[in-house]
Amino acid sequence: MTASSNLIINNSNPFEGKVSIPGDKSITHRAIMLSSLCNGTINISNALISDDCQHTINVCRELGANITIKEQIISVKGRGLNSLKKPKNKLYAGNSGTLMRIISGILAMQDFSSTISGDESLNTRPMKRIEDPLKMFGANIISENSMPPLLFKPSQNLKAISYTNNLPSAQVKSCLIFASLFVDGISVITEKIKTRDHTERLLEYLEYPISIKNNMINVSGKKSFKCKDLTIPSDISSAAFFIVAALIRKDSKLILKNIGLNKLRIGLIEILMEMGANIKIANQSIVCNEPIGDIEVQYSELKPINISGEKISTLIDELPILFIACATCKGISEFHDIEELRFKESDRIKSMEDGLNVLGIKTSSTTNSLKIFGDSFNGGIIDSNHDHRVAMSFIVAGTISKKPITVLNTKNISTSFPNFKNTINSIGAEVYEI
Repeated sequence: MTASSNLIINNSNPFEGKVSIPGDKSITHRAIMLSSLCNGTINISNALISDDCQHTINVCRELGANITIKEQIISVKGRGLNSLKKPKNKLYAGNSGTLMRIISGILAMQDFSSTISGDESLNTRPMKRIEDPLKMFGANIISENSMPPLLFKPSQNLKAISYTNNLPSAQVKSCLIFASLFVDGISVITEKIKTRDHTERLLEYLEYPISIKNNMINVSGKKSFKCKDLTIPSDISSAAFFIVAALIRKDSKLILKNIGLNKLRIGLIEILMEMGANIKIANQSIVCNEPIGDIEVQYSELKPINISGEKISTLIDELPILFIACATCKGISEFHDIEELRFKESDRIKSMEDGLNVLGIKTSSTTNSLKIFGDSFNGGIIDSNHDHRVAMSFIVAGTISKKPITVLNTKNISTSFPNFKNTINSIGAEVYEI
């Protein structure tokens, strides 16, 4: 995104106009992996070309897929489900927990050994959540304290499973769906709480035999895909920063085009509307089995919110920017059942709480909750702890701060939104490298 890792943000004029949001990161990851397992070529349009997705491309190339990139189109030529080859090198996931967890479902089922690791941050993130169910398949996985690097060795005892996922994690679910593709029989994966279903939708679109009823997913193993080109919706998680920016900057009005509106991803929009946000959805359609539409958002006086339970899983990635919105409200907002935030690119409860406190916002927290006492931002120096969503959230806060906000360690913005600084400056913000 930038040569510098530190950015300073001044109070901005009102935002107005149309904003171009990059392709959905979650879907891009999955599309690259599934395309690598097809027997033929799939062109992926509006793909997100970010650091995280580039690591997925590199890993799939190491496993034998032929992948080329031209502008925002990724062309993937695979050779079928059983065509993957032993990588010459240790696989590297960078900062991408999505890549490491989901592709483990593929690596664990192969007849060759492989190892995958990540950067310093990713190598501290818990992998037991995928290790345990993959071992039920018969997978042979070696790690130290269930932390990366993960070593996968061939197993002669692979079998279909029936598994109930108690953790609301789309990464775990997708990992197990991918593993199910490689074993004889039907695997049954049940979710206690439904999570984003991009993997299932992609498999349906590619005409793979998968059936979904309520929270139960049935996957037939060792079947084939149809090679069909894909268009990726623009990312609702990246759009979230501009939605909140327009809501909190007085006299602002923005239109965000072709945003993914998957019902399991729009928790932020639903919560913001409960808070009094003026948000309208227009031009809705279905593209490659995913709902999309335009989001029109205007400045609104928001009221505080109290949320917990299943709603959290529909906005887990958007919670940092929602915290910023709540910090502008008159009153106290409360978030419960958010312990999963402590296992993201940073401990996001701590990162956001520390930053809000620097800016003059009072907070209190427990292991799985956060209270935010609304007020105004006074300015200050924030450490994003190398977390892209924390960094972008405090950049948005800077647009209405009384004094400038400096955000440190922002290079990881390039993992999900490489052009973020230029995009927010294009609608009237003042964000500079220092």
